[in-house]
Amino acid sequence: MTAKKKQAIGKKAVVSVILIMLSIAIYVNIASNVKRVRTQRAQYQALVKQRDALKKERSALETEVKNLNDDDYVVKYARDHYIFTKGSEKAVVLPDDSESRKQE
Repeated sequence: MTAKKKQAIGKKAVVSVILIMLSIAIYVNIASNVKRVRTQRAQYQALVKQRDALKKERSALETEVKNLNDDDYVVKYARDHYIFTKGSEKAVVLPDDSESRKQE
């Protein structure tokens, strides 16, 4: 082979190696970007679910606050949850069905 042919083959080999390395660098960059996008998308979905849950909780709490401003509701709530009695009434606490079934 002549010197020119060897030099041309050497240039082609160097260019090929540079192109391969450049291709690998581009592939690694794209792969890392895809991974980052997927992670951010998963985080976004989790935040959307959390936001929806918080909206529901806020709505429920607003309803409860509205109800607690009503005197009749407060009395009913106290009677149901805190064994609140009126006047000469007597409160009797009965066990839940689940507790009585466990004992049997």
